[in-house]
Amino acid sequence: MSIAIIYWSGTGNTEAMAKAVQKGAGAGAQLFSVADFDVTKADRYDAFALGCPAWAARNWKARNLSPFLKS
Repeated sequence: MSIAIIYWSGTGNTEAMAKAVQKGAGAGAQLFSVADFDVTKADRYDAFALGCPAWAARNWKARNLSPFLKS
């Protein structure tokens, strides 16, 4: 199973957590910052794990997840 782990981290804490998720998920997991993930290649993955700081979740979602969400 191929998994894309996509995160945004302001202070590095969420990035550290995303790396831990990648380690636990195994060889099929790839790590991306939001800026580095190409949404046109999303069909290459079986699953997604998304991470962001809880304090910024609402604003982050509005700014960065728009390409992934359907209205």
